[in-house]
Amino acid sequence: MILRIDRLRTIREQRGLSQRELARLCGIGETQINKYETGLSDPNVESLKLMAKELYVSTDYLLGITDDPRGHFGDGQLDEDERIIVNTYRRDGWPGVIHLGAERLSK
Repeated sequence: MILRIDRLRTIREQRGLSQRELARLCGIGETQINKYETGLSDPNVESLKLMAKELYVSTDYLLGITDDPRGHFGDGQLDEDERIIVNTYRRDGWPGVIHLGAERLSK
């Protein structure tokens, strides 16, 4: 497995996470995140999935298989509002989607 270390670091920083914060969210050691970002080690499949989930990107994006961070959702099947709903659900579950809907209806 060849992790795109530039993408891992960039997306982590864009999300405003430190290596320590990402490690905590994923249940991975901070040293291990540093090894991934410096290319000293590649993550196992489970760690890759956890990082992709916490960073809201696809594993394919972190591996360089696709240039679209959304992976298969980037093929134009979802419009912008649909992507917002999906990302909100992934991040906050149904309560987040309900809150988002309430916000949109009050506008």
